[in-house]
Amino acid sequence: MQPVLEFIQRHERSYTYSVRAPQKSAAMREAAYVDRGLTSLAACVFDAAQALSHNFPRAHIRYQGLCMGEIEVSRLRACSEFIAQQLKAEYARRSASESAVPIAAAG
Repeated sequence: MQPVLEFIQRHERSYTYSVRAPQKSAAMREAAYVDRGLTSLAACVFDAAQALSHNFPRAHIRYQGLCMGEIEVSRLRACSEFIAQQLKAEYARRSASESAVPIAAAG
């Protein structure tokens, strides 16, 4: 089993993460662990990796409610700053493409 590791930005400088079991149905499972109050996403990624590294080699990653794939926990720990930048960039890319509204042809 690979846990689901979800990162959420609460405020400008407040990040949190939660760990839960993967869902097998449409219902979202309750988090088994939640950490609140880290001041950067990179610190949040590193802290989560430290917590998971003893028991899980890989984790499913979510950021701001979007599935971002899966990654080795050791990579989260070794490259936390880079991973944080990548999560933000991918989230911005997806958000921009979702907010692009097609213009209806005049008719």
